[in-house]
Amino acid sequence: MLDVNTPRNVSYLPKAGPGGRSSFSGVVATVFGATGFLGRYVINRLGRRGNQIIVPYRGDEHDYRNLRMMGDLGQIMFFDYHLKDVDSVAKVLKHSNCVINLIGRQFETRNFTFEDAHCEGARVIAKAAREAGVKRLIHVSALNASEDSPSNFLQSKARGEAAVREEFPDATIVRPAKFFGHEDQFLNYYVYLGNIPFGIPLIDGGMNTTKRPVYVADVAQAIVNAVNNDESIGQTFELTGPEEYYLLDILDYIYRLIRKELPYYNIPRNMYNLIAWVMEQSIFNPRLTRDMLFREFLSDQVTPGLPGLKDLGVEPHSVEDIAISVLRRHRDCYFFEDSIDSEEPCRPSSSYVTQ
Repeated sequence: MLDVNTPRNVSYLPKAGPGGRSSFSGVVATVFGATGFLGRYVINRLGRRGNQIIVPYRGDEHDYRNLRMMGDLGQIMFFDYHLKDVDSVAKVLKHSNCVINLIGRQFETRNFTFEDAHCEGARVIAKAAREAGVKRLIHVSALNASEDSPSNFLQSKARGEAAVREEFPDATIVRPAKFFGHEDQFLNYYVYLGNIPFGIPLIDGGMNTTKRPVYVADVAQAIVNAVNNDESIGQTFELTGPEEYYLLDILDYIYRLIRKELPYYNIPRNMYNLIAWVMEQSIFNPRLTRDMLFREFLSDQVTPGLPGLKDLGVEPHSVEDIAISVLRRHRDCYFFEDSIDSEEPCRPSSSYVTQ
């Protein structure tokens, strides 16, 4: 017979240390930009370690409802805010000891320019974090960020880094390369692009552009590891994949995986820029802009001497490790279950012999 007076062997008090999602690690993290592609991976990895998470949002509640399941009951809290409202920014981070800024956009709108999102917004968050006594600030920038870049996106990312350093000198800055993963805008993008008439337009045949794509989950894990890594304080990390590829070789590998012929053609840069300018005039969110086009055919450059994924305890995954799980759904039913054991890997740029 059950003795109702028997004391329970379960404590309702929060546990110390990263013992899982039902424990409490001592970290209270405010994550800006959590509803984006990278954000969901960061929240997932923070939640499984027992971190308290605050998610500021400015859209509809359906934008963040998928994040609720990534933590225990009451572990993840959601608050309405606006990036241009300084008081609302200060309010959502005043009880945190860690702030992660993932805010970014691929194109400008009437409400937010690149300067608003990447520079002034980053400054507001960094200043509010410093004034609130936050211990750790992790700011996500972009690989190739430079104030000398022809890209307004990359210019604003560089100015955002400078603003963060000015307001919060001990901030950790990470510069990820182009992400790939489920629901990405890289591997999936080129499959969808192949469905348009004539195929995929490539400048110089894609052989003058080299990319170092990085798995989105690796970037998320690196960010979470940086939270408790005191050696990352004040440092800048460039997060790239383990291999460099020519763009055409990436496309060739994508279409070999989905068992289809690669449809592409060469197009002059000036003509492609004109097409991008026309698409910019859309009253809806543009599928292509001149800035996006420039970045698509910009080779990834790594700054010598800067640490990377391995310095944050992450072993990077290559495109070959992940691509099939992302791209299998694009196969026809006849080839859906085909294995990739006999498939040649994506050819790295280092395999080409310089004449």
